[in-house]
Amino acid sequence: MSTKEIDIKNGRAFPEPFRFYLLIGIICISTIAAGEYIGFGFLLIPILGITARRGTQFRGEEYRRYFSVLGLKFGSWEQVKEGEDLVLLGLHMSSQFGSYGGLLSTKEEKVWTLYLVDSKHRNKRDLGISLHKEELTQRAMEVVANSSLELVPYAPVISQQTQSRKRR
Repeated sequence: MSTKEIDIKNGRAFPEPFRFYLLIGIICISTIAAGEYIGFGFLLIPILGITARRGTQFRGEEYRRYFSVLGLKFGSWEQVKEGEDLVLLGLHMSSQFGSYGGLLSTKEEKVWTLYLVDSKHRNKRDLGISLHKEELTQRAMEVVANSSLELVPYAPVISQQTQSRKRR
């Protein structure tokens, strides 16, 4: 097995950075207006928010889900357990927006998520999120090539008791 490191980036930790840009503007203007230039130290807070990212790293049979700030990744390494597999699922997401005038708009998109599942496909840990299936499929194939994991279709085991309950 290779020890190649594979990085699956999930994007920003705070997907709407406008509030941080606004905070930078307020800090800069108020610091210059007050003449207290030590106030520029408060710029560290919005800079940390703008640079915050999430992702997953694979290194052989180990992985970590990380949170990075200023390029420094924080997260503990975990071992891939026996019988775990990768599953790629498409999720339909919809968001509704309204205004005081009564206008309502809906935004719908399909988001693809890569999960690490146990042998019964009941416990899922999300590893990657993307709008493009090809991107996650490519990353999953890289992980499969460097570890004992396999990319399988999602098929949870349904017990006999559950099947009989559904037939009623």
